[in-house]
Amino acid sequence: MAIINTLREKMGRLLVVVVGASILAFVLTDVLSSRSSILGSNKQEVGEISGESISQQEYANLVESIKQNYMAQYGVNPNEFLMQTIRNQAWEQLIAQIAYTKRFDKAGIAVSGDERIDMVQGKNISPQVLQQFADPQTGELDRQFLNQVLVNSDLDPQSRIRWQMFENSLAENRRMMKYQNLILKTNYVTLAEAQQEYMEQEGGITLDYLYIPFLAVNDDQVSEVTDADLQAYLDEHKEEYTVEESRSIDYISFPVIPSAADSAYYMEELNLLRTQLEAGDNDSTLAVINTEQGIGFGTFDPSALPDDVVNNLSNIQKGDIIGPNLQNGIYTLYKLSDIVKSEAEFVRVSHILLRTEGMSAAEKAQVKTKAEGILREARNGADFAQLAIVNSEDSSGPSGGDLGWYRKGGDAQGQWAEPFEKAAFSVNRTGVINRLVESDFGYHIMNVTGAPSNNRYKVAIILKELTPSDETIDGAYQKAGQFVLNTDSYDDFVNNASAEGYSVFSGNNINSNSSSIGRLESARQIVTWLYGEASIGDVKDFDLADEYVVAVYRNKVEAGTAKLTDSGVRSQIKLKVENAKKAKYITDKIASASGSLSDMAASFDAIAQVYTDTQVKLNSNSLPNVGVAPVAVGTAFALKNVGDRSKAITTDVGVVIMELKSKTDPATITDYTTYVNQIQQRALSNSQLKMNQSVRDKAEILDKRYKYY
Repeated sequence: MAIINTLREKMGRLLVVVVGASILAFVLTDVLSSRSSILGSNKQEVGEISGESISQQEYANLVESIKQNYMAQYGVNPNEFLMQTIRNQAWEQLIAQIAYTKRFDKAGIAVSGDERIDMVQGKNISPQVLQQFADPQTGELDRQFLNQVLVNSDLDPQSRIRWQMFENSLAENRRMMKYQNLILKTNYVTLAEAQQEYMEQEGGITLDYLYIPFLAVNDDQVSEVTDADLQAYLDEHKEEYTVEESRSIDYISFPVIPSAADSAYYMEELNLLRTQLEAGDNDSTLAVINTEQGIGFGTFDPSALPDDVVNNLSNIQKGDIIGPNLQNGIYTLYKLSDIVKSEAEFVRVSHILLRTEGMSAAEKAQVKTKAEGILREARNGADFAQLAIVNSEDSSGPSGGDLGWYRKGGDAQGQWAEPFEKAAFSVNRTGVINRLVESDFGYHIMNVTGAPSNNRYKVAIILKELTPSDETIDGAYQKAGQFVLNTDSYDDFVNNASAEGYSVFSGNNINSNSSSIGRLESARQIVTWLYGEASIGDVKDFDLADEYVVAVYRNKVEAGTAKLTDSGVRSQIKLKVENAKKAKYITDKIASASGSLSDMAASFDAIAQVYTDTQVKLNSNSLPNVGVAPVAVGTAFALKNVGDRSKAITTDVGVVIMELKSKTDPATITDYTTYVNQIQQRALSNSQLKMNQSVRDKAEILDKRYKYY
């Protein structure tokens, strides 16, 4: 039975790896490939991949499988945000399964039975198998344990299914590796490419260049940009302004937050509990019954006490009560029920550290002198926390040097340096220790803020979260509902919001798979409405847990070329057209100029400057002070002779003219292996991404999940 239990545990881990770790682990092949026989011919579909219809039931089954594995791994139900991640993972897995499998089959890529055995038990062990069955001491495959799992898997049907799923994933990953190698091995670097790479890296030129930014031209020096100009630019650059289908909304939020009456109700309840704590002697029962969070009653070291208690240890006594107080939406009420002794000893210290690691004796002496000066200030009554903030070189400095309560001898959080700990526990009162303490880290100025003590504290803790009452929730709901009743169109929405003084928020470019809209984090129901039943101008209210939202469908953007009216498009194109007009103005003005680059610069404002770059490389794509300018760099290297000058080159931010000052040709070499390897490495790093993108592009993916999720 021990083997079976171990098997179950191991198979559980395998299942998580199979489904959660690899998008290409087609673990549901046996279940999902027979769609018509197992799942039925359900006409409800969530999309198409490579011409294959994906039924809603098939997709839901895969989502549920991944969800169950998440729960098996973490022991909790995923929230809505994580569920959206799981849905996306399931969709990506289907894309990989369908799109890649067709290419595997077309290329004749298969994994034989012998290969399957070899990956698990042979000489070429799969990395996945090694990851799961390696000896933690040696890192080598634990074949004995693996064999036990294989032999005993037949004894447990659930484990047998999981093993088969794992083995299928090994085969599919091997097919992927073979397919990738087919692509990657096509990369070949010629001698000419290697020589060019060598020239780009080692060759260089020195340039003088005149840079005239567009800012040198006033707007009134060029013709006004018209709508015809903007449309003409858009027509000529359609490929730069392709957009996906999206929707936009305006919305109003009716937050569901506790009212003053709610706060008063909680305060009255907590005050009643305080009275009971004051009068009663059964603190633990009262706290355990009434607290909404935590254990209610416990015995604590000083280091584990709630802040409200630990910060008052010097002036509270047995029987004292702290609260009720409201902190971060939680009402707190504490009673110090008893003080008991323990074998452990605790102290609380703040310190200022001046580090001396790696310093010479003379340097350490200077640091010590500085530390002595700070110590004098502290002993004379200066604010220790402020001294720590200004002077300490420890990570505790910004918090005033406070290290909190510490257990003598250390704990799981660590142990203090021996001289530091010894000094902290050598005193019997609070205050600044009247000498420097030196450790391996440096010099410490120490302030004992909690005298050494072996006390432990029994504390009753009542915590109650301040939440809105039913009346408050109903009030927000009624406001949202009344607004919807009075609003039938976008114009109504705008006018009614203005009349009521409501703030209107916008959500732009919402795609069908969006899970959030602006600050609205869990907004799938709004997205589903937008891509389902809604029409432009429709108004609807939504319950988003801690607020009611009323949204109006404002705009729709079709997939294709953007329009000037689309969000942000007009302003982007206007800037480009203005810059093009300014570039022509600059170019025309330069054409009539003569003399040196400095002479040309003088015909513009002082903002036009001549610069020198002595380290221009062909593999660079920028110029100092200009920024990204690949055309300019390429043009510069086309200059043949010293003194040659380029024509005016337009960049994103201005116009440049370059003059060649010198050229350095690298020495001829016979071995270009280094440069061949560099090119190959770049190609390899890009091939995987390009291959995946290519497969996706050719899969003709139609995503209609928004109908259901």
